[in-house]
Amino acid sequence: MTLNVATKNYICNQTGVYKWFEDKKTSQGRWVWISRAIYLSKSYRKIDTGEILWELTFYCNDGWQSDVISRKDVTEQKFTALMAKGADVTTWKTKVIIDYLIEQEYQLSIDKMHGQVGWLLEGKRHYFSQNQLISLQNKPSKYVGEYNIFPKGTLDEWLLTIKRYVVGNSSLELALSMGFSSVLVGYINRLLNIHTDSLIFHICGNSTTGKTTAAMVAVSGFGDPKEGPKSLIQSFNGTDNALTKLIANNNGIPIVCDETSLTTMGTKKLVNVLYTWAKNLEKARLNKSSVQRERASWGTTIITTGEGSLIEQGNQNEGIRVRVFEFQNIQWTNNAAQAKAINQSLSNNYGHASEVFVKNLLGYTKTFIQKSWEYETEQMSLILPKSKFNDRISKKFALIIMTAKLLNEVFALNLDIESIKELLVYQEKDSLEERLIGPKAYEMIREWLLKNQKHFYINKEGNPESQTIWGRIDIDKKKKKTQAYILPNEFKNMLVENGFSDTKVVLRELDTMGVLIKEKDSKQNKYHARRVIKGEENTKNGVQVYGIEFDGQFIFQTSTFSEVSKMSRVRWR
Repeated sequence: MTLNVATKNYICNQTGVYKWFEDKKTSQGRWVWISRAIYLSKSYRKIDTGEILWELTFYCNDGWQSDVISRKDVTEQKFTALMAKGADVTTWKTKVIIDYLIEQEYQLSIDKMHGQVGWLLEGKRHYFSQNQLISLQNKPSKYVGEYNIFPKGTLDEWLLTIKRYVVGNSSLELALSMGFSSVLVGYINRLLNIHTDSLIFHICGNSTTGKTTAAMVAVSGFGDPKEGPKSLIQSFNGTDNALTKLIANNNGIPIVCDETSLTTMGTKKLVNVLYTWAKNLEKARLNKSSVQRERASWGTTIITTGEGSLIEQGNQNEGIRVRVFEFQNIQWTNNAAQAKAINQSLSNNYGHASEVFVKNLLGYTKTFIQKSWEYETEQMSLILPKSKFNDRISKKFALIIMTAKLLNEVFALNLDIESIKELLVYQEKDSLEERLIGPKAYEMIREWLLKNQKHFYINKEGNPESQTIWGRIDIDKKKKKTQAYILPNEFKNMLVENGFSDTKVVLRELDTMGVLIKEKDSKQNKYHARRVIKGEENTKNGVQVYGIEFDGQFIFQTSTFSEVSKMSRVRWR
């Protein structure tokens, strides 16, 4: 290796770094050896943070080594950390070596690098950052992030695989559209500056349904689809903070979290992770100096896979159910041979298609993209089942349809748009009943009352000496109505035991259904009623209870002597 670095006061060659010292009286000078060879081989600006990084190359006993450090660490105290890597930067030399490297820095151009993925702003222009900065005219920049998004194989082979094995299979066409929808999610958040949740899809079913193959199809256009440390398919087995870090600063590249069944984080943390993912913003934290850290953000599509339902691992929270869309027991692949062929080909051909897709998208104006989104939203709202969630779900599913149409345009794939719509509508119909908290809680309470009627006075009759009192049940046989009044603590315990985490949400939904019995003049708590509960102390004027009305006499009540005497009798012969 030939090395010859010369600055105003220093030179560096294979034998080391030398400084020029001049005698002021005699004007005679000489080169003095300072250290073994070290020089600044590259200088980078990380465009997503503005940080300058130095790539240093230095000579050790076992040969040449390189290391990248932040320019902010080029101080006498921190610079000696390079000694651990073998650099000759002992304490007394550090000040001189730093002075030499800063002189050399003026001679080098600064290259660009980036660690974020998806849409980012550099200068006054938006780029799609992957292994390089993609726009209608690409800009050189080196990717130094966590994922393997460097293309492998060829676009032609990837496209041949998609046309041969994906097109014609509506489930895999949906998976492909899910993956590329990440570009639109990031575009809307970053370029249109309109907040839209990250899309979260959960693919669940047994191991023979082709979940992993569907996940590979979704991400293969962007990067490595083989599960591994730098793959776009990661394990769900991690802490809530680690799972959030997986998608931090990702504004347009899909990510898969595989095997959700491995999680041991518990219901509360799982729900928090899903909410955080959807809302595109890391929760606030303080640094060591008790100053709030800068919060990471994102906007992309997240796909999770597992054998069981992700929502059932959570709780009866309708907020999660409009943010996570589950596709259960869909057969994603036709057979094992098809799955094997897809996996083998996509493992060796990936990361090319996103650039072509992004450049096509950039050929349209922002206004056109926004109007297209509005149009597809309106069309989806017409075919989705009517509910209070219709508009929110339509906006999200519209992005999948937009993506499928763009894929057809860019790659001439002939994806079946109507079949993809049918899968989305089927998913919504299947989950709508589960998502409606009010009706679900209402039927659960009816069943709970049947099982626990011994704890209630029924038409003032009961057995208070041997049972704990939970409330009362009034049955009107003529009107065929049943009214249950439940003490607040028992009501809340019942909801928690059955997976409903927010009592107020349940009460609000029951009120919307018109089955909640309330005090007309109640101002302090609009969901309570007051009733006398026999056996409760200080209940002369009644106590606060939650009252719910049911149709029919679903709780058996024996007839009184008075009622028996009024019944018509049949004379037997």
